[in-house]
Amino acid sequence: MGQSKSLVLLAGAALSLSATAAFAQNNSDEFRSIVAEAMADAESRTSLLAAGDAGHDGRFFISGDGYRLNIYGLLQVRYVFNSRDDRPQNTFFDNDETEQGFQIRRAKVGFSGDINKDWFFNIRTSWDEVGDDSGAALDYAFGGYKFANGVRTTVGQFKLPLLREELVSDAKQLAADRSITNNAFSQGYSQGIAFDYEAEAWRVSGAFSDGLNSANTDIINNENYNSVGNFSHSGEAEYAFTGRFEYMFGGNWKMFEDFTSEKGQDFGGLLGVAAHWQQSTNSLDVNDADRNTFQFTVDASLEGDSWNLFAAYIGRFDDWRQAGNDEDFYDSGLVGQGGWRFAQNTEVFGRYDAIFADGDRFSDGDDTFQFLTFGLNQYWAGHAAKGTLDVVWALDGTGNLSAGGINPLPDTGVGLLGDIEENEFTIRAQFQLLF
Repeated sequence: MGQSKSLVLLAGAALSLSATAAFAQNNSDEFRSIVAEAMADAESRTSLLAAGDAGHDGRFFISGDGYRLNIYGLLQVRYVFNSRDDRPQNTFFDNDETEQGFQIRRAKVGFSGDINKDWFFNIRTSWDEVGDDSGAALDYAFGGYKFANGVRTTVGQFKLPLLREELVSDAKQLAADRSITNNAFSQGYSQGIAFDYEAEAWRVSGAFSDGLNSANTDIINNENYNSVGNFSHSGEAEYAFTGRFEYMFGGNWKMFEDFTSEKGQDFGGLLGVAAHWQQSTNSLDVNDADRNTFQFTVDASLEGDSWNLFAAYIGRFDDWRQAGNDEDFYDSGLVGQGGWRFAQNTEVFGRYDAIFADGDRFSDGDDTFQFLTFGLNQYWAGHAAKGTLDVVWALDGTGNLSAGGINPLPDTGVGLLGDIEENEFTIRAQFQLLF
């Protein structure tokens, strides 16, 4: 090989080695840069987490820069045993005098939070398997704005500010479920707009809505009637107004988010009054019945060291107008309950509730329906992990409640199915997880 060719080959080899070294150096520098950026980002995120931007403070949350997202849920698994002596023959629970089995009473997942600390939202879906509530359904979906003067506005689907027992969360009841009386008069969920204001010792709220129990309805799902006397509400009213006022003469607002009282808790008292008025949709058919409903309630809550008391009276006027058949009804209800923690995390409780139907509703004169509930709560982690064992006993025959104009029964959620004779009872054993 000539000297000139050898010099050319040596020069080419040196140039290749130099290029390879430079490429490796560049890749190494780029790799170091990527690693450094990733480490800096990880340190930044760790710093944010350490500052409390994610975690669990009763609910799982993620927050930052004025935003907060809560992720929460509820699971209630229940075993129910029901016994009846003389069941009504026109109900679909005709098979046996006893019914028993497990049920997913409630399974709910929700998302709530704040946007820039002024705007808020809350959306919850349920997958219950009980009666008319079975399957997936939207519980509530609302958003709103907090004004600087303390007024807050809410728009969407929510519970109207009416019955206090209904306004207390499903997960924070004293018994395994709400009373039969509450369920008969319940406002349920409705679509509309609401305003509320909370001061140190009082708060007030009002709503303009589609009316009682009008959840998940469209504007054409009107509440029309072809006969006089129905008690329950279904579909959208022409318009409805609701207002509630509460005065607190002891304690703080948070303690009245449930019905229980812990050992060592300070005394607290709350008085409430609420009213609701709605008019059904007037159809063009002269044979349809027009209905105006006025409902009100007065309630009181007392809590102290290990003990709690709650009482409510409910009244409802129904004004019916139909060609040649005009009638007025007044139905009422009463709820009284109390609990006592004889140990740090163990509570006994009892409840009496009654429905007093208008005397013109039933020809047989059976218009009073009384119920007694008593049981035990065990709190392993407050309401987050809780067990309940209770008994609901119907002191009167409830055949008219499953066949007459009120129709709160059968109710597999409460566990009573309707019995012509008195002494129907149900045993409920429930395990609850709240997160």
